Amino acid sequence: MHNQAELAYRRLRERLMDGHYTPGDRLTELGICEDLGMSRTPVREALRRLQSDGLVASTGRGVVVSSLSPQEMLHATQLHGALDALAAKLAATAQRDGQLSPAQLSGLKDASHRVEEQAEAGDPAGAWRANLDFHMMLARLSGNPLLEAALDRIWARFAIVSLSNINRRRDLTPRQHDAIVSAIIDGDPERAEAAAADHVREAAAMYGDGHR
Repeated sequence: MHNQAELAYRRLRERLMDGHYTPGDRLTELGICEDLGMSRTPVREALRRLQSDGLVASTGRGVVVSSLSPQEMLHATQLHGALDALAAKLAATAQRDGQLSPAQLSGLKDASHRVEEQAEAGDPAGAWRANLDFHMMLARLSGNPLLEAALDRIWARFAIVSLSNINRRRDLTPRQHDAIVSAIIDGDPERAEAAAADHVREAAAMYGDGHR
């Protein structure tokens, strides 16, 4: 049953982050059971975990998919900016100290290029998901699992709001990704930290919502 609850949680979380459900959608245990082909006990446990993550909120008659108020978005963006800058600084420090492999650095560069490719192809949702992959790879390269987990929770909240209005956004080209990657490859923690902080500020100013 624990494995079933974990599976239900992961599948529901993926649906939320993929835009399958949108902010304000009401989800019922019965509806989710039918959607996932699972029994109510693991679904109920999955919903409790998603509520703890802040991805859904209880209404007394099921749950609704959470959104972010302007103030909540401001708070999330502030925290995201600080954590992203720390992740870049730690990744560059690890590179300076010889702890990152050529394959890891190549993977980070490839992840950055995929964002550009999706943006140039006119696929906003694809660019957003590629951007998420880039930032989570950056978090993993930091070597700090607590930082990675915290960023994962923030990006999950961003995903639900962003993917509901992604098609209204046009310019998704990451201007600061190259600067972040270059600083990490050079093993320059201060420059990497500054580039990551600039990227978050630019994204927040460009879209007025900090979803990237």
